[in-house]
Amino acid sequence: MKILIVDDSTDATILITSLLRAAGYYDLEAAASGKAALDLLRNQSARLGEPMVDLILMDILMPGMDGIEATRMIKSDAALADIPVIMVTAMADLDSLEHAFEAGAMDFINKPVNRVELRARVRSALRLKEEIDARKAREKELTELNARLEEILGVNPNA
Repeated sequence: MKILIVDDSTDATILITSLLRAAGYYDLEAAASGKAALDLLRNQSARLGEPMVDLILMDILMPGMDGIEATRMIKSDAALADIPVIMVTAMADLDSLEHAFEAGAMDFINKPVNRVELRARVRSALRLKEEIDARKAREKELTELNARLEEILGVNPNA
């Protein structure tokens, strides 16, 4: 499972990376801004046909495009919309958190990051992503089976 850490603070990125590695997560990538994260995700999706990121840990306060706007743009892109986003923030202001959830964030973690909380929330989000991926795979399989069945039976759904 690949995790993208989006934070303009090198120290925060290093801390989160080391905590995740200690928890057994090694497939990590970092972006220093919301725009860089969006570009990376869109490039992967265009190249590979699907994003290769399973979870995004997104800082709220960043120069240029903040984490809330980046989350909103990720969630509005059909190819990226199923990637869970956890906001990582030092902000305690409820308005910002409300805007983050409205943009599509599923959870948040306060800075400074607590090791136990980070592990628990990441584990939970990755389980959710696995369930979403399994559901989508089953839906695709059923659609393909239905098309094959219609072909075998000579049923024309457009008639």
